[in-house]
Amino acid sequence: MFVVVFLFSQSLLAQDIDKEKLKGVWVAKRVEYRNGYQMMSDAEVDKSNIVFVFEDRRLRFYTNEKATTVSYTLSGNRIRTAENATYTIDKLTDYELQLSEQTSSVMRTDQLRFICARQEATSYDDYIRKKFVLPAARFDRDTFYVMNETIFPKFRTRLIDSSFYETYQNSYTYIEDAFRQLARPRRDRFRVSFIVNRTGRIENIQIVESSDPKMDDNLRTAIKASEGMWIPATVGRKPVRVQVNYEFPYGIPENRQLTLDDIKALKAKDLFETGLQHYNRQRYDQALAVFNQCIELDPGNVSIRFNRAATFYKLNRLPEACQDWKLLERAGEKEATKLLKKHCQN
Repeated sequence: MFVVVFLFSQSLLAQDIDKEKLKGVWVAKRVEYRNGYQMMSDAEVDKSNIVFVFEDRRLRFYTNEKATTVSYTLSGNRIRTAENATYTIDKLTDYELQLSEQTSSVMRTDQLRFICARQEATSYDDYIRKKFVLPAARFDRDTFYVMNETIFPKFRTRLIDSSFYETYQNSYTYIEDAFRQLARPRRDRFRVSFIVNRTGRIENIQIVESSDPKMDDNLRTAIKASEGMWIPATVGRKPVRVQVNYEFPYGIPENRQLTLDDIKALKAKDLFETGLQHYNRQRYDQALAVFNQCIELDPGNVSIRFNRAATFYKLNRLPEACQDWKLLERAGEKEATKLLKKHCQN
């Protein structure tokens, strides 16, 4: 196997690489040692955003949006930079580029190989725009980026240069603390989005999903309270607009993918216990108010509707009790049929 690889590499030395084919934007999809073992996982490579941009005489190398620019020369299949770094082009097609380090100070087995894919982009900035700008997404007639590990606004903390994860955690905690001071979410889930604009102000707050719309205004206020804490994201040293998307779950079982209806059913279950307490203590008006809330959340819940009908009956509101029993009868509840015959014949 080693003989085959050696002969293949030697054969490439005799070939001249088409410089025009080399020019362009190449993004690393895999980083491995020369022996084939991965140096980084594919997820780590994707987050690092390793990009080579070959121009006529310049090579621009990007990682985590930090750029290094050097001049280079191409001889055969070898690239030599002005800083005396050398790469071998192991493979070059219209779509794939394989670059191997040739560094005398590093053992051959520790030298890296970058397996890259060509991007349909004219520059690094063009590549970033195409990767991260939401296609055709516009607010106020202007496009925006979606917050990600490469392009994100900073959140003011003691750390001047916070990472994506620190920004995410600090801003999330800030908004959640403000929300908890205004509301008392229990069995709830809220999904929100908003834009941090080029000056760090907040625009276009959207409540994408809410298990309790009565709290939506409080959540908007909490998000707006973070204004002044944001430092705009930049691309190519220019401030850009970024959409931030957060989910705030409360009292939701872990490791479960719940729909909004599932969450509302859990809320109804919690409220139902409160309604039963009122009913058992003969506080029928309070019980009815709670059971009404429960039915708004989970209209198909048989136990809740039976108990609301019983509460109507205790309050001498027989027509409304009969209406609930009719709905239950249609749902196949035989006990409801008996109650209809007993109390609602007239």
